[in-house]
Amino acid sequence: MTGLIQKALGLDVDEVDGMADWSLRWETAQWGVLAAVLMVLLSLLSWELYRRSPREVSGGRRFLLATFRIIFLGLLTVILLQPVLVVTLEKEVSRTLPILMDRSGSMALRESDGLTRLQKAQGALSSPGGQEVLRGLEEDLRVPTFTFYGSSLQEWEDLQLPLVAAGEKTAMGEVVRKALERYQGAPLAGLLIFSDGGQNSGAPLGAIARELKDSGIALYTVGVGESEVRDVAVEGVEVREVLLADDAVPVTVKLRTQGMEGDSGRIVFSLSGVDVAEEKVKIEEDGLQQVTTLFVPKRVGEYVMEARFEADNGVEALAENNTGRAGLRVVDRRLKVLLLDQAPRWEFKYLEAMLLRERRVALSCFLFEGDREIARIPGSPYLEQFPERAEDLFDFDLILLGDIDPRLLTEDRLSLLGDYVATAGGALTVIAGKRFMPSAFARTELEQLLPVELGGASIGSGQAPSARPLRLSLTPAGRESVMLRLGNDLETSEALWRGLPPIYWAAEVERAKPAAEVLLTRPDPASGSGTAPLLALHRYGAGEVLFVGTDNFWRFRRNVGDRYHTILWGQMIQRMAGARLLTEAPRVTLRSNGRRFEQGDRVQVYARLFTASWDPREDEQVEAILAAGDDPDRRQDVVLRSIPSQPGMYRAELSAGPPGNYRLAVAGDEIATLDFTVTENNREYTRASLNDELLRDLSRDTGGAYFPLARLEELPASITERSAQLTSLREIELWSS
Repeated sequence: MTGLIQKALGLDVDEVDGMADWSLRWETAQWGVLAAVLMVLLSLLSWELYRRSPREVSGGRRFLLATFRIIFLGLLTVILLQPVLVVTLEKEVSRTLPILMDRSGSMALRESDGLTRLQKAQGALSSPGGQEVLRGLEEDLRVPTFTFYGSSLQEWEDLQLPLVAAGEKTAMGEVVRKALERYQGAPLAGLLIFSDGGQNSGAPLGAIARELKDSGIALYTVGVGESEVRDVAVEGVEVREVLLADDAVPVTVKLRTQGMEGDSGRIVFSLSGVDVAEEKVKIEEDGLQQVTTLFVPKRVGEYVMEARFEADNGVEALAENNTGRAGLRVVDRRLKVLLLDQAPRWEFKYLEAMLLRERRVALSCFLFEGDREIARIPGSPYLEQFPERAEDLFDFDLILLGDIDPRLLTEDRLSLLGDYVATAGGALTVIAGKRFMPSAFARTELEQLLPVELGGASIGSGQAPSARPLRLSLTPAGRESVMLRLGNDLETSEALWRGLPPIYWAAEVERAKPAAEVLLTRPDPASGSGTAPLLALHRYGAGEVLFVGTDNFWRFRRNVGDRYHTILWGQMIQRMAGARLLTEAPRVTLRSNGRRFEQGDRVQVYARLFTASWDPREDEQVEAILAAGDDPDRRQDVVLRSIPSQPGMYRAELSAGPPGNYRLAVAGDEIATLDFTVTENNREYTRASLNDELLRDLSRDTGGAYFPLARLEELPASITERSAQLTSLREIELWSS
């Protein structure tokens, strides 16, 4: 019966399974009342006319004719109201199950049987068992196949054609979104992904899982690869960007190990292909660990520091991730340091003696209460007067400012120190003192320079030491800081800090400023946290300021002599003065938004340029040249344009080119350069094992299921919703049919 009705309405019986509902709509319903009134009037008129017809027409015939006339008028009225039949049609259709095969770079990793992951996944699908699985799915489902790498999704037409792994990233979330967009509106049985779970780019998978769950789409995953593999990945190489020739420098390598617990190996350090150091590594447990060693750069130049891990026993799953690199520059010049104080207190004496022994430091001293005759002795480091001109003061790489009466540090001198830091990019280290520093400088320009907010009086009474010993504590930032590293590794360094003698005086400060980094703290019962900053660092304008809240570091010499006092101050001076080593010309400061970029990244270059008299340059634009280190003929002109309202500041933005080392040079009275590296950051090799936990979580969170590749035959049984009941509306214009 339903079929007859469908045919009568002009519907294709093969296209629909039935009608779920119907309704009637009148296109000109606004005229319905008028039409009904007219129909009644016309019907009455017809009836009256037929009633008065000649008597020879029988009553039955008149009734029949009147009835036909009324029916005609009714049909005419219905046609004028334009009736439309709205039918809800139903049809059962097969759902769609897109299959997505991962062929990113990590799928090229070889397993213990010698086959790559991609070969094993494709082989599983083309095997008799895999073909049976596909046939079982295709009986009730539409099963389109795709491959993906990076965020690219491509159709996979010939399943027998060998696939080739490609790409340096896996953006599984982006690929899932593209598949959903392709089948938007189509009923999906879910998505089926073959992958090793090496997600390392693109949209977070947690957000994708929530989107799938909200849409009612299940994600079925098949894990490809071995979850237990032997692998060591070098995740980073940390070394200072600028080093001094013939000075020992620490270099730290971050390793992440899997399946290597109890094994050992070595890290070989090389500079531009020449081995310079080696460190044995014992892997106590898997996970992240750091290995630090010292090496001595010998020759001036630009180098690439390479750290390469070599296992002692067995073969790793992946050798491509065993190497890390970092660019560095070796220079051969002395750090120009100015040591200022009012009188030669203990910290000043030991610091002066240490700096005079340092062959890499060109020390100048000035004591406001010192004998000026000392400065006239040949070879004396002392100055006859405070450097009052910018040309004299700004050439120093570091200024150490001691306990000085504010009446001696006049407003002009404080303003000059402020310009030295903020404008010239200098480094200032303020060493607290019992008499004046820093409490006497409240509400002065020096207070603005400090990384701490000043409090009241100092701990301890005047010149006398406090009877209460103060033990210092490293903050998390202090533990990681190379500047405070007393040992070869973090554990040794922390142990040495705990064993240092206490100090007996510290300047009282309220707290660190919001942008400051606190490295050392001392006990302070009056504060809410129970501690107060003792060593704090922050940027101020173009330069940096380090606050040392005590003049008692000389007490670290007890029982060990100069050892730790020299190490600590040497590293702090090297760290603070090192910023000036980044450029060959102090009056030209170049910096960028990073040292390492990937091809296509935006490289932002900033320049701060001064004249010979340390006045900001006023040019509208400055020309520079960008050259590739491995291809000197490949050059690019770069224009740095002035930044409004920032005298002497210039900016340029460029795109990172092909992988390699690059140097940007700005010419003028002095030539300055900036180096950066563009790398092939292949994220596919950061993890060698199958990330089955990620795939399991994705499937569980979306209502799907996870299967190892060996259990592929169990997949079809988990997909229960294979058809969908689609409904559609069809409008049939009865008045014109």
